[in-house]
Amino acid sequence: MMNCSQGYGRICPLRTPTDPGQRCRAAKGCRRRRLDPAQVADLPIFERMPRESLGELLGGAAVERFPAHAMLFEAGSPADAFYILLDGRVKLFALTEDGKESIVEVVEPVASFAEAAMFASGCYPVGAEVIEEADLVRVRAEPFLAGLRRNRDLAYGMLAALSLWNRHLKQEVRVLREHSPMRRVSSFILSLAPPGEGQAVIELPLKKMIIASRLGMEPESLSRVLGRLKEFGVTTRGRTVSIEDVARLRRLCAAEDGAEAPRP
Repeated sequence: MMNCSQGYGRICPLRTPTDPGQRCRAAKGCRRRRLDPAQVADLPIFERMPRESLGELLGGAAVERFPAHAMLFEAGSPADAFYILLDGRVKLFALTEDGKESIVEVVEPVASFAEAAMFASGCYPVGAEVIEEADLVRVRAEPFLAGLRRNRDLAYGMLAALSLWNRHLKQEVRVLREHSPMRRVSSFILSLAPPGEGQAVIELPLKKMIIASRLGMEPESLSRVLGRLKEFGVTTRGRTVSIEDVARLRRLCAAEDGAEAPRP
């Protein structure tokens, strides 16, 4: 195992610390490493971009380790960068009029966020906070936009990719608003279950309070729905969810949609 004595803020020479055997011993003193563009090439905003051009745009970017509860930006602050999440989780949230936190989205790897604010309004419309220790790339607006201005084809390709992704997000929001609480919770559980039928045991990846906010409901409503799901063979203990029959849960979702339940 290698040892890196680089101080915080400098870039570690290790390029592949995802290999446990290559992690730096000085974990607290070495929290940044160079970004390999191949790690982010499949993101929606980069999917139409040649690899060599992507390398030029992100040439100065580095992967940085952020601790849990680190605030990345606040709503209304200048959108001087966008972020790429490689590991961990980040929540995007807004504050209601009475000061309560409402989670807009939980970002999971590998994903980019805040790029629309950087391109459009110039201010972040929501806040962003690290939920659990995370590897993030902070892409500064000034050099990134300068690179796009030098190559209009890249700029048009990215604009098209962002447009398609924005449609996808709007569709998600529309579906979330239309679905009943039972349908939202059932779908969320199914998204974590393995394919196929029969029994399954899953672990909720987030605290129930965060899940409730992500699904657009109060924690008490989430608890009530989880209680109702017991009659459909779904039991919850802490973060552990046991499903007696995954196919039955799928039929419940179909019934909640008003569709004819599929045969087992």
